Amino acid sequence: MTELDSQNSDASVDAASASTSTAAEELSPRAVAEAKKAAAAYIQSAEGEYGTVGAAQPRNVKSGHRTAIVVGLIICLLVVAGVITYLFTSGFFNEKTGESDQRVPLSDARVLAAFDEVTMDAPDISQYAYVPQDALIGPKFDNIEVKEPANLGTAGNQLVTCEATATAVFKNKGIEVSIPVTLPFEYSDAGETWVPGELMKGESTAVPLASANASDILANLNDILAANDPTYGEAMADASVVKTTSDLTIDGGPITAELSKTVETETDGGKNSELRTSTVMLNVAWSNTEGWLVTVADAGQIDTQNNMIPGSTAASVDPASGDPESIGNVKFGDSVTLAGTLQAVEGVDALSTGNNYTNGNANDNAGGSVQLVLKLNRPLDLNLNGTAYRLTAVAVATSGLDDNGKSLIGRKADVKGPMEESFATNWCPFGVKAYEIHVE
Repeated sequence: MTELDSQNSDASVDAASASTSTAAEELSPRAVAEAKKAAAAYIQSAEGEYGTVGAAQPRNVKSGHRTAIVVGLIICLLVVAGVITYLFTSGFFNEKTGESDQRVPLSDARVLAAFDEVTMDAPDISQYAYVPQDALIGPKFDNIEVKEPANLGTAGNQLVTCEATATAVFKNKGIEVSIPVTLPFEYSDAGETWVPGELMKGESTAVPLASANASDILANLNDILAANDPTYGEAMADASVVKTTSDLTIDGGPITAELSKTVETETDGGKNSELRTSTVMLNVAWSNTEGWLVTVADAGQIDTQNNMIPGSTAASVDPASGDPESIGNVKFGDSVTLAGTLQAVEGVDALSTGNNYTNGNANDNAGGSVQLVLKLNRPLDLNLNGTAYRLTAVAVATSGLDDNGKSLIGRKADVKGPMEESFATNWCPFGVKAYEIHVE
């Protein structure tokens, strides 16, 4: 062997050693150990074929050196062959190939498409008090997030799953309801795609989009007062709301209501008219499960005022005492000042008889415009638009007064205002639109 041959041989040995070393470095410790065992067994079986390598004889140094190189190369090749054989038989390459080609990724586009196909019923919002019950718009899926895939089962029988979470949002003009949802996916090897499963829903939360309506709340005032104090609630049940002040926002707020109620009781001398007034302060706050909650912050003291009504509260059927008072020729729109006693609109037949007047095209209170009857101190003679009348009672419209004049029942008063045809009743040809009422 020449010197060049010797160098090439040495280089070959180094390359083989380096190749073996590199291959060993890429393997795990367990794989290397197993490969070494396999190579040793392979070499041991090969000794029978190639014989045992002994020490080189000094009498032929070059020949022994060459033989040692050849034997070393053979040993390196046997080691490499043993390692490769072990890796193939143990399925090492198959495992790596299976992990890299196991599935296609679950893309955002696939998740969005799956949520678009979801059918989800709107939640029931009837539990939310004082909230518009208009149909909800939705769902709109927000905050979509894809979780990491998970491998279930055992090797050869694995199930690969993944979950996407989101928030389903429903709303109308008064409320927004949010529901956390989870959409599971299962990987299909046959279709090489992710198949969505059944949508899972969590607990809903709700927030207001508009303030509560004060009128809706006050329409339920009887129940609100009774729940706070049954005695107070009974005393002011069905009271008229004379005045309301509210400062409601999307965060709730206060409502102040001034109440008025007239209660009549029988007495030996006639009837007692008791006027009850009070001021109630309510507080409105949002509840995630019940909507707008209304509580009584302060129920003010009930003030009372008593007025005795002699005899019946109905207008008397008897003509007014004394000589008639005549105001001559008048027309609709003329202003008059009349004196008498204010009473409730009751006893329509008696009113018609006393006035000797009936109008079948009208009702007893001019469609709600007339609130009181003025029983005149003296009969009233007048010629209205060419027609003569003698009246003992006149219709009075008190629109604009806080309690529609209920507190004036039983009081002697002078009433001033124009005679209006629009306030005519079935028992009086006109009504006085009361601009001024002076009580004694």
